[in-house]
Amino acid sequence: MTTHKTDPFGNIKGEEIKKEKEDADLDPFVIDLNDAKGALEKSIDAWDGKIDVKNKTSLLDRVRARENAKKWKPPFFEYVNEFDREYADIHLYWSGKVLRSIKNVPRKSVRVALVGLRSFLQQINKVKPDLSHPDILKCYNITAQAYGTEPHPVPIDLAFDPEHHLDPFAGVRGDERMNKSNQFRNDLNKALEEINFSIDFLNQLNVPHYRREFRFKKRKSKCAIPSSHNSNSHFDIHLWWPGGATHSVQNVSANRAVIALASARKFLEDIDPQFPDLQDEMINVLYEQTKKTKKPGQKSNDKHELKPIDEGGLSYWSKITHRWVKGHYSKSKAQFLPPEKGL
Repeated sequence: MTTHKTDPFGNIKGEEIKKEKEDADLDPFVIDLNDAKGALEKSIDAWDGKIDVKNKTSLLDRVRARENAKKWKPPFFEYVNEFDREYADIHLYWSGKVLRSIKNVPRKSVRVALVGLRSFLQQINKVKPDLSHPDILKCYNITAQAYGTEPHPVPIDLAFDPEHHLDPFAGVRGDERMNKSNQFRNDLNKALEEINFSIDFLNQLNVPHYRREFRFKKRKSKCAIPSSHNSNSHFDIHLWWPGGATHSVQNVSANRAVIALASARKFLEDIDPQFPDLQDEMINVLYEQTKKTKKPGQKSNDKHELKPIDEGGLSYWSKITHRWVKGHYSKSKAQFLPPEKGL
């Protein structure tokens, strides 16, 4: 007698469990990603002032929980001044390290930046992370260093492209005036200072010399130079940048010279020193001049390793922080240590 067994589920079969998912969950990069997500959620809760002590059974346990929460340092932000909590530094934190930070963020923008970091971490592909993104590449290589796995090569021209790369901080900016590492920003500030002086200089031409401010008696303008030694009616106008003028207009009347310099000031003020538009030919000229004038290893007593890579040294220009990144000589190791890539 032939037997049979009825399938109560209509021959519906379950799908095979994919081993790749299990492997992915054990991948060091995914472990660090999950740890970062968890630490970020705690950091957001800390910013919001949340302290979860409901699961504590006794008053003493709840008090201890609150005290421990106060001692815990949120890894994704810290107050600039503990006694004046109006500004905070926001960190991109990964595997126990701070990758980069936004300094002096106003209180009203801190949570926006933290939520931006949450979105950034959530959009990282666990299986195939986008290693063209500078920040994700840094995360990947920090994990590789910690777990002894193979790091991904870091290109010399690594750069953050705001049009193609997600900003981890959701576009939030801090007060970067105290950040001296961005050499392009430093030159931009010097150029603005000079152009402001030049406008003030032109505006006081009709003031008798003896009544002029002391600074106008001793200092000459680099942006407005008289076209004739015998007259102040016309000026040669220069867009000055550390290293020399990059653009000039000859023989401009004094009144129109002020207008020209005001226009140049607006042009400089509109430049984003963190993400300069290098497709603009004029901005690119300024950018390249900063690279040239700040090039390391040009002094006679400088070590050869300080020279740029294309000159046989180890230094490189960073399109992320807009500065020359240099190595240093270690006396203890008696050797020159190359700079870290991707800074």
